[in-house]
Amino acid sequence: MDRRTEVERWLALRDREHLTYLELSQRSGIPANTLTHWAWRLRRERLVQPAAPAFVELVQTASPPNESGSRVEIILRGERRVVVDASIDADALVRVLAAVDRC
Repeated sequence: MDRRTEVERWLALRDREHLTYLELSQRSGIPANTLTHWAWRLRRERLVQPAAPAFVELVQTASPPNESGSRVEIILRGERRVVVDASIDADALVRVLAAVDRC
């Protein structure tokens, strides 16, 4: 088992049992300052990871793209779908997708 995995397991135990870093240090044999550093580092990594792309698939409906009334269907993660007019402005589409993502 690598060091990262070992520390992650100990920190998970700390969370489950509501241990202090000192108590966890005594159980694990890992210095308390090392545990606090790893906890900080792992939290920071989770915060700065880029979000996975929200788009899964882009499907054009049967209407030709230049025909009035044509639609674009966007299938998001979780099988959520957004159908918009094919002539939608890019900024408006970004606002629509941001609103759907908050739901």
